[in-house]
Amino acid sequence: MRIALIDDDRAQIEALSRLVLAEVSNSGYPASKIEAFDSGEAFLAKWQPGAYDIMILDIFMDGLSGVDVARKIREADDTVRLVFCTTSNEFASESYEVNAQYYLHKPVTQEGIAAMFRRLNLDVLEKMKIVTLPDGHPILIFNILFTDYYNHVVTLYVKGEEPYRIRMSQAELEALLLPYGYFFSPVKGIIINFHEVVKMTEEDFILSSGNVIHITRRKYKEAKDAYTRFRFDKMRREVET
Repeated sequence: MRIALIDDDRAQIEALSRLVLAEVSNSGYPASKIEAFDSGEAFLAKWQPGAYDIMILDIFMDGLSGVDVARKIREADDTVRLVFCTTSNEFASESYEVNAQYYLHKPVTQEGIAAMFRRLNLDVLEKMKIVTLPDGHPILIFNILFTDYYNHVVTLYVKGEEPYRIRMSQAELEALLLPYGYFFSPVKGIIINFHEVVKMTEEDFILSSGNVIHITRRKYKEAKDAYTRFRFDKMRREVET
């Protein structure tokens, strides 16, 4: 999960980062990468459509306001979750215009961050997330069963689709998938989606597709711990919702 924080108050950025990371850690959400920007201009200079899952924008900033930035975002990205952070509801009508999903009121609290995550419905977001491969091919990441790397070519096995092959390194693929938290590499050259695991034995992961993926002895404990943590976090979120 990739989160952008846009605020010209450095103390506010640092506080938001701490609170967001604490909520992610305590509530079992996918691992998050947080990037901070001290102005709307600095953010837009780097931003590309699809680069973030959540954006938290201060409304009152020098230069471009949070609403100005949100309008630019919505010209090219209609799926990112937009959150305004402010001391006032003055711009409520503008938030509807850009389809903002939540208002965070300053001073921001842990309870406020928790409420924000519940409202954003991240499980739905997770299932809708599309990533773009280096060759420009879009793929629904949640539907990936597993990937296989051989001789500089990655094969992605996706539910309901023919296998997709692309020339790229395993390191590039791991950088793309592993940050989402529910992907894991139990053996060199293979990445699996924990959502598709129906059983774990002492030697293998068995997937919903019937594929059996071996777990190396060296990685067995790490695999067991990661899969146990994934299942616990998933059950906890289901109970809470």
